[in-house]
Amino acid sequence: MTHLMTLMRYEIKNITRDKMTLTMLVYPVIMVGFGAYLIPLILNQFETGENLAGASLIIMIVLASLAPMLAGAMLGFLLLDHKDENTLISLRVTPVSLLDYLRFKSLYTVLLSFFSSLFIVLGVRFLSGDAYTVLGFNPWAEITIINAIIFSAVSALFAPTFGLLIATLGANKIEGFAYLKTLGILILIPALVTLEAMQGAAQYFLGVVPTFWPVKGLLEGASILPNAANLPALLYSLLGLIYLGGLMALLTRQFIRSIQS
Repeated sequence: MTHLMTLMRYEIKNITRDKMTLTMLVYPVIMVGFGAYLIPLILNQFETGENLAGASLIIMIVLASLAPMLAGAMLGFLLLDHKDENTLISLRVTPVSLLDYLRFKSLYTVLLSFFSSLFIVLGVRFLSGDAYTVLGFNPWAEITIINAIIFSAVSALFAPTFGLLIATLGANKIEGFAYLKTLGILILIPALVTLEAMQGAAQYFLGVVPTFWPVKGLLEGASILPNAANLPALLYSLLGLIYLGGLMALLTRQFIRSIQS
């Protein structure tokens, strides 16, 4: 624990030098401006109807899910940097083990993702006003502060999971970038729940994608897309915590093996 606190103090002291931290500080502000002002201007160019209402909901899902993926991508490329340069092997001669270092970086990424997601969701929620209202329905207006906190906390676990996945699969940054482009589709898959065919029991086929669970927890907590097959909002979130926690633990072990082999 002492070693982890030392690493945390180091990160805080060097916050202005760390590209990952700086990006995650600036990015949410840009996304809030984009989501609260620019996207509504674009949506106003289209004719009001059910398709526009569905598009507004999809935009909400994607915007809310962006921060964990970005934070995870940055963690993944940081680890691939270490992998390319074999710098993680040097941890063997320090008081900090490789596992401790990965735990710290995962925790740090989770925190960055949590606050970024929360800022984006609540920022767009309160600054957009009625800009997303279509046919009397505004998906952002249904989100409460508690819903946003729970969603941000659960989805934040996807950040280190995604980063470890990229770093484990990729042998270098070029391969990592290829995997990032391929796996980026994960952010769009939960948006399939907006399709009528995926709102019943069929929705659980999407559960293999870890981002499905926090997104459904957010939607159910806001009473969006109600269905008899839906679980309680907190159960979606709990299953997401368990699933993402298990994946993160598994990928941590796999990454360590890839370094030591």
